[in-house]
Amino acid sequence: MWKKYKYPILLVFLAFLTHIQWFNPASVLSDGDWYYWTDQSVRQLLVSWGTWISFVNLGMTNIQIPFNLFMALWSLMANAGLSFDSVSKVVVFVPMALLSFLSPYVFVKKLVSEKSIAFLVAVFYGTTTYGMVNQVPIQFVYSLAPLIFYFFINTLEKNTRRSWIVFTIVYWIGVSYEIRIMYILTLLLSSYLIFFHAHAIRRFIYNIFLSLILFLGLSAFWLLPTFSGETSQQISSVTSRDLFGNQLFSLQQSFTLFVWNWTAARPDNQFDVQPILWYFWILPLILTGSLIFTFHLHTSSERRRVLFFWLVALIGILITKQVAQPFHDLYPLLYKYFPGFNLFREASKFYIVIAIGYAGLLAYVLSSWKRTCVRPLAVTMYRMTFGLLLTVFLWQASPLITGSVGGLFVSRHISDEYRALEKELSQESEFIRTLWVPVYSRWSFFDNQHPMVNFAVVAGNEWKDIGREDDDREREFPIKGTMQRILNRDFSDNLLDGSSIKYVIVPLSDKENDDDFFRNYGDRNRIVDELDALPYLRRLDLPLKEITVYENADYRPHIYITKERESILRKVDYVPVEFSFQNPTEYHVNLKSITGDTYLNFSDKYSDGWIAVLGEDFSWADTLSNRSVSRSLVLPDDFHFRNDAGLNSFLINPEYIKENLPKDQYHENPDGSIDLELTLYFKPQSYFYLGLIISGTTLAACLGYLGWVGLRSWREKRRGS
Repeated sequence: MWKKYKYPILLVFLAFLTHIQWFNPASVLSDGDWYYWTDQSVRQLLVSWGTWISFVNLGMTNIQIPFNLFMALWSLMANAGLSFDSVSKVVVFVPMALLSFLSPYVFVKKLVSEKSIAFLVAVFYGTTTYGMVNQVPIQFVYSLAPLIFYFFINTLEKNTRRSWIVFTIVYWIGVSYEIRIMYILTLLLSSYLIFFHAHAIRRFIYNIFLSLILFLGLSAFWLLPTFSGETSQQISSVTSRDLFGNQLFSLQQSFTLFVWNWTAARPDNQFDVQPILWYFWILPLILTGSLIFTFHLHTSSERRRVLFFWLVALIGILITKQVAQPFHDLYPLLYKYFPGFNLFREASKFYIVIAIGYAGLLAYVLSSWKRTCVRPLAVTMYRMTFGLLLTVFLWQASPLITGSVGGLFVSRHISDEYRALEKELSQESEFIRTLWVPVYSRWSFFDNQHPMVNFAVVAGNEWKDIGREDDDREREFPIKGTMQRILNRDFSDNLLDGSSIKYVIVPLSDKENDDDFFRNYGDRNRIVDELDALPYLRRLDLPLKEITVYENADYRPHIYITKERESILRKVDYVPVEFSFQNPTEYHVNLKSITGDTYLNFSDKYSDGWIAVLGEDFSWADTLSNRSVSRSLVLPDDFHFRNDAGLNSFLINPEYIKENLPKDQYHENPDGSIDLELTLYFKPQSYFYLGLIISGTTLAACLGYLGWVGLRSWREKRRGS
């Protein structure tokens, strides 16, 4: 058994050794964009991760709906009793660690059938700086990509319906994790198909079309809401950004597959380009020299494959250098004109192209070299080169083993301060927001009932034009100037009230866990002094030593009514209303004794996707039609407007309701006022529900077919034996 499986076993051991904290049940993982979630927030994900996210800032359109596939799994596991750390390790971190080595092993063994070479290439692929230190979704798809490539090659060889369905499901899983990297991989797979099978493309047409239809069906849950209007607008705002980080990329870095922030220890996060370490030159120089002097040793079939992977690597090098010479205009032109390329405002995502190109080249170079080694000296040279490369690759991974790399490879400690604050906030029974100044911590408590607001983010987006003056305060003193503009003005109290912000919190400076953001936003004591001086905030005497909490006592509820338009420029009397939370995209509201024009105010960020449906017979399916259904009434668009806090307000006109809504859908009181039920609803969610039905049906059909084929094959084998 050892002889047969020694290389996969060694790779599993290497995955464990380099990612030991990912396998540690007691570790706490958090770094960069990977924030810690409370168990309560994870349990709510079944209803939280739709088309509208309400638990962060003032609410936002969800542009990462595909990730719902895994958020739902997290939620189910959390509701079964697992913690966030356990769930994330089972679903993300442990599979990612194993796949980063086993996936390229399977891929290369398919290419050259040499287990030792597949082992070496797998070690290379799993220890690239790009693969070791990156955002979690990107790193996951990077680890999965060779396996997807393997399934694609295998599918082209067999060209059976079963193999295409299996490939489609694996491909769909990759897209659900990270669509941008899968876009790049799709270009590579398409290039492979054209390069090797252009002459016989007709025999694949039917199955490719079937695969496309199945993929669209599986992805309907995110494709339909994404292109229904609201989500696509948000994506357009992301894809219209200017290029970033031109100074971070060079031809030399691309050639050596060296990420700009790699230090052979803790990566640099200050955007200082690090010098290329000398041993990163070894692999590309060996590949280049070997190709020049041993290309004639390959068979004709191998030459074609070597040429393909060399072109892949070369294209990857030219793209990832971004605007560096030569061809410095190449990336800007692709960014401007090539479809989908504007998803990549910087070139680092394309390092995967070089990694796959080098993996293929290394496999074929070593395979041909090993096959032609007949003299003892040649055998010795091959073994020395093999050993040198293995040593270099393992040395690259040494910071992961020692933990010096930090980040997600070390266990974090959650301060008792945050635990105590979570306990305090979770006792709040009403909907409240917490405003974290200057930004929220990675340990901040939040859930659907208690959203957290990042002051720096909201100040630069939703509140960017509020109170702006033509002075230099924000440019000279960024966080102080922004605080003065937003929090220390005549309207500031009303702004926080209408936004349902009850608490303003200054997090602690947590250098031990790389959660010390005050180095970017100024002195913490200075921020506290600014907040102490605000008359509408009261500093609370909580059993917290380092976290500072203020109360905004006259905050307003999530949904309330006023008799005049809500304004931050004056105090407007309000009346709370009875409402029930169904999910972040749907609230049921009971209005009582409505007379004259009344304004319903909803403290989520304004979006024209929000509609108000009057009447008791609300159905999400009815909202797919642009016309009002007979038993309910959708308020006209001009009854919905953005108030001057940037939030949603709806005009409720009793006379309009009496004229247009069936009488049995509201109650008219003796004094002429009316009582009625109303639903606040985010319309793109209907496309999400419709997509879920399509995706679920498609997945069930795929799995049912695979099960039927597998059962039939098993019966045939049994009869044959």
